[in-house]
Amino acid sequence: MAISVIAVNANQTIPPGTGAPGGMRVLSGIVQCVFEGQAGAAVTRDTLTFTIGRVNFPGASLPPVASCIASPASFGQDGSGNASLWAVDSAKVTNFLNIDSGSGTADLEVVANLAVRGSDAFILRVNYTVFYFPAFA
Repeated sequence: MAISVIAVNANQTIPPGTGAPGGMRVLSGIVQCVFEGQAGAAVTRDTLTFTIGRVNFPGASLPPVASCIASPASFGQDGSGNASLWAVDSAKVTNFLNIDSGSGTADLEVVANLAVRGSDAFILRVNYTVFYFPAFA
């Protein structure tokens, strides 16, 4: 079952043309979500998928040329915890979404794999930073 997104709070983006190679854009922010652990000692894993943007769409059907970093920003434990764990196992930009050929823009889909251990462990917010290279797409 995928993790529900409550809100995506974008930071101010660093626009192209500020000395970044190839028109690179940096998009960052915080995703609000609720991801809770399950009973037992096993690690619970699930996928957080969210959309960011608008970015220039290169007009090709290739996947975006981008890199993503994600980390837990707000996490905790209700009650006593033993060997709790909170993690982002991976994060990547997978697709262009909501393509507008008239304006030549699109959104980026980001997929992050999260993990928690402990029945009372939870993650409420995830930081993200995306480096998008439209000139190479």
